[in-house]
Amino acid sequence: MRTWPLRWRIAAWSALATALALATFTAVVVFNLYHEQVEMIDVRLSANAALVDAGGGGVLDTKPLAALMAPAPRRPRIARQAVLHGFALMRTADGALIQAQPASLARAFAHWPPGRWPPRKTFLNATIGDEHLRVGAFPRGETTLLLAASLEPAEESVQDLLEAALVALPFVLLVVAGGSWWIAGRTLRPVREITRAAASITADRLGERLPAPATLDEIGRHVVVLNGMFDRLQRSFEQATRFTADAAHELRTPLTIMRGQIEEALRTARADAEQERLLLGLLEETANLQKIADNLLLLARFDVGKNPLQFAPVDLSALLQETREDAELLAAPRRIKIQADIAAGLRVSGDATLLRRVALNLVDNAVKFNRADGRLELALQAAGREAVLTIGNTGPVIPAERQGALFERFFRVGADRNRDAGGSGLGLSLCREIVSAHGGRILLGRSAGDWTEFRVHLPLLAA
Repeated sequence: MRTWPLRWRIAAWSALATALALATFTAVVVFNLYHEQVEMIDVRLSANAALVDAGGGGVLDTKPLAALMAPAPRRPRIARQAVLHGFALMRTADGALIQAQPASLARAFAHWPPGRWPPRKTFLNATIGDEHLRVGAFPRGETTLLLAASLEPAEESVQDLLEAALVALPFVLLVVAGGSWWIAGRTLRPVREITRAAASITADRLGERLPAPATLDEIGRHVVVLNGMFDRLQRSFEQATRFTADAAHELRTPLTIMRGQIEEALRTARADAEQERLLLGLLEETANLQKIADNLLLLARFDVGKNPLQFAPVDLSALLQETREDAELLAAPRRIKIQADIAAGLRVSGDATLLRRVALNLVDNAVKFNRADGRLELALQAAGREAVLTIGNTGPVIPAERQGALFERFFRVGADRNRDAGGSGLGLSLCREIVSAHGGRILLGRSAGDWTEFRVHLPLLAA
């Protein structure tokens, strides 16, 4: 699954965290601002209620309240909180309306508040008509004074704050995301350099190391650990390669001697049929062992970077014509038909001996894994600046789940590793090393139905 680069993810998560923090902060500020505004209205209502003192005969004087309700259209919002929206006098015992102003609120106060009377709270919010009001109830003997002030100033303050937050939020998130992206880029720059350096360390360049860190921070310690790991890998790889090369080299001489002695015994000894069959079997096995030792030695040289190639112009068309003759000899005992389509005059730069070895390995596999009375096709064509060698044969299909490991060393399609079902499992691996050393590539073209096809691409030699 494709994911965003780490740098972009850090920027996105930083912006998201900032957005959540700002949203939480704004919610707290809005909540506190609204309640402070409402408390200010409550203080004003209490101050207004103090202006109505009992006069002679216990009558409340509402003239100061009427003065506070004078229209003030151009007052600032903070001053409008002191403007009284309306008042009413109600009997405390039964809630009957005695006096109310303005007239538009008289009808509403006549039926307000619903439920229990007198009100259980001194201050409460009420919606009368289309207006949101803050109502304060102040008992005055047998009368309850109701003072109402509009909540619009508090609501407008909250609305202004929310609008300011919404305007500022995109800019804040842009700054946070950009800053996080820049910081992440600077922080990850050593990681990118480590990645590039590590990607350049291959089997033939195991001596290279990652650049030494300037400081031993988390990334610096990571570089030190990786360099230590590369040291251990280099030692292990060199030991394994040296063992393979030494073992293959030491086996060549005794195997050559054994093969010579067996051939001498076959020429001079007067053995019966059983002994002759035994000697022929030993000769075949000795030849197989020699081939395995030669392949291992050649692979070991490729591994340590000692390129055994001797480059020279090679007539690939002529080389394939010779390979076709060898294929006819190999295919004759099983009556396999050979079809060849070899373009003339195709030349490459390379080692003729090793290129012939690639062609013979592929032809040998095509014969070995073919059916009796089957077909083998050998083709060489030019495709752009490449020469394309195609070798196909009839026979069993390579299972899809095992095709990815075809060019691994000692890989065998048959899990039982039966000698009759294939060779040592080094042929295709050696072919890949040789073709890669020539700047080309080898791949499985197709394996379906009863047809398997390998293709080799080599750069053509410029005329």
